[in-house]
Amino acid sequence: MALSIVIVAASVWLALGEGDSADLAPLYLTIVVHNEEDVSRGVAPKASIPDYNGSPELMSHFADAMRAFAAMAADHRARINFGSDWTFSEGVRLYEPTFYIDLEALGHEVDAHAHQSSVLYREVREAVAAAGGNPTRVASGMEEATIQDQLEYFDHRAPEFEILWGVSLPGHGAGECTATWVWRPSRADWTLHDPDGRYVYVGHGELVNSLDAIRQAVDGRHPDRINTCAVFVSPREFKAAVGTEGIPDRWAAPTDSIHYWEQRIAWWDDFLSQIDVLVERGEVAYASLTEVVDVFRTEEHRLVFDWTEVPRSDAPMARRNRLAGYPLD
Repeated sequence: MALSIVIVAASVWLALGEGDSADLAPLYLTIVVHNEEDVSRGVAPKASIPDYNGSPELMSHFADAMRAFAAMAADHRARINFGSDWTFSEGVRLYEPTFYIDLEALGHEVDAHAHQSSVLYREVREAVAAAGGNPTRVASGMEEATIQDQLEYFDHRAPEFEILWGVSLPGHGAGECTATWVWRPSRADWTLHDPDGRYVYVGHGELVNSLDAIRQAVDGRHPDRINTCAVFVSPREFKAAVGTEGIPDRWAAPTDSIHYWEQRIAWWDDFLSQIDVLVERGEVAYASLTEVVDVFRTEEHRLVFDWTEVPRSDAPMARRNRLAGYPLD
């Protein structure tokens, strides 16, 4: 089994890195989609999150929009890591039981995404499985202030998790880690590498959906690291048409608006077409988080972990995206 994993990972490395004109391995880019829970502490509804598990009309709309988005991404050979908190998985189980199956059939991955306000990671992962998905070993959504406790929890209560993504500050505020490489977090300081560490963290970069941000990450590649980057989106950005039956005004937009789901997908189609040029040059390779970690484990023996501190954002994520021109609400 171990030999098979090494062979597969080596094949991914060679295939993804083929044709790198700069004699550097490519920047591995992942599309990350996250669904937050639509209640706070398990009881208080959040106006900013659709009621996925309480409204079949809302769930049907956003599921169909995400199927179309996933198919578009697959046409570009891009890979999505689709992270769900428990309420979205409940909505899938209740109203859209083939949703996770449909995404996985396109080559995408389904992760447990949690902030553990009321439901812990293991239960969030089990909710994905109960809704028909094959959850990865990725845990995303951790807060930096509590990561030590969360690792202890994984050690003793949720051994299924091995890959960490998206350690954040509340509200994705300024000061978040924006490293663009992969390491094994030290228990003394998660931002430093421990060669004996159990978990693997995949850095996401600035989380800015712009070609300039991708190019900067390409230019910043380090020859002795696995270089990574992610672009980030939420289903709630893909709104229904105004007047759609059963859809509250909060989740509707005019059909000529960028917030309307078809217009939003068209924006992403054009964005990925621009990234495709970098893929053709061998500067970028689309990869899921699991694929990135397979490459890391194969190449780990030759990598250098010599940083003294990680880079951090100088503005909240939403502000960085607005300044870069990404259309948010």
